[in-house]
Amino acid sequence: MKRRKFLGHCAATSLSAVFCGRSFGRESGEPPSDAEINSRNLLIADPHAHPYPLQGGRSFDSSTPTIEIMKKLNMALCSFSAVGDVAYMRRGSGAPFADTKDQLGKIRRMEEEGQVRLALKSPDLQALTASRTAPAGLMAIEGGDALEGKLQNLDVFHEYGVRLMTLMHERDNEIGFNQRSSSDGPLSPFGVQVVERMNKLGMVIDVAHARTGTLKGIAEVSAMPLVDSHTSPFLQGEEGAGSRRLRTWQEMETIAKTGGLVCTWPLAYSGKNSQRTTLKHWAEEIVLMKARLGIEHCGLGTDGGGGLPRLVEGWRSIASLPDLMAEMGKAGLTREDIAACVGGNFLRLLGKCLA
Repeated sequence: MKRRKFLGHCAATSLSAVFCGRSFGRESGEPPSDAEINSRNLLIADPHAHPYPLQGGRSFDSSTPTIEIMKKLNMALCSFSAVGDVAYMRRGSGAPFADTKDQLGKIRRMEEEGQVRLALKSPDLQALTASRTAPAGLMAIEGGDALEGKLQNLDVFHEYGVRLMTLMHERDNEIGFNQRSSSDGPLSPFGVQVVERMNKLGMVIDVAHARTGTLKGIAEVSAMPLVDSHTSPFLQGEEGAGSRRLRTWQEMETIAKTGGLVCTWPLAYSGKNSQRTTLKHWAEEIVLMKARLGIEHCGLGTDGGGGLPRLVEGWRSIASLPDLMAEMGKAGLTREDIAACVGGNFLRLLGKCLA
């Protein structure tokens, strides 16, 4: 094994032990107490959020996480996601690459002011999440549209500090098809180049918003684990109906087989025979995902500040996480399950990709 690859493996293994092996001082398998569920005991990491309205021109979203909320929760890490297709959402005005770079510049200024510390390398993660003098930030892009079909732009973003990119967003792009598209298709030749380059650079590939065919193509090409940073399973018997932003079990299994992670969010929705409208429903969903995928493939992705049309009852923002964790404990999840789901699993995956 080459020295660089070996060191990366060691870093990822070490991080896995730190992030997923952390316990609360009692025997494994016992129901967690209220004190143990307290968020300050856990390494909380949110792989998809919009902490500030970076792209401008948007109305205030009460679910938007702030630095103050992150500090109060003692969060280990939060994604700061720039939106890569804002230019298209504004009916074609502007340039996606330049617009996204401008959004990311606001995050860099926050770093310069000491409000956030950016997670850039695998060896840094343990130190960043241990000290927590300021929350660790993960610079991200939602929508590969920002590349404008040019692979060299990916290198520019990586050099600037981006470590996660959601390949699709609200439209089909040069990479593939999005979930709301009337069409479906494979990963494009350019998409293959993007996935391979992201693997080489050490960037997390986020398949949120990717249509089934494109998702399969990404999974076939990527040598690293994938993450769907904000989604949920279809309600039983509702597959193909309602929101196309949800995932079938087959799609989630495709992600899990890469060693990846499916992160669920606070979107509320109802079907003909069932509903997902409370924190209790969300917690029970995670129990089902644990049974079908394994807890190591479950995560939390809030899309805070993303303008979700309806939130589950009891969720206001990431500040409501202690209430969700309490419901997770009542639903039968152990403290180790909860620790893995709310951050440990993603930090492990992030450490492996960055290595």
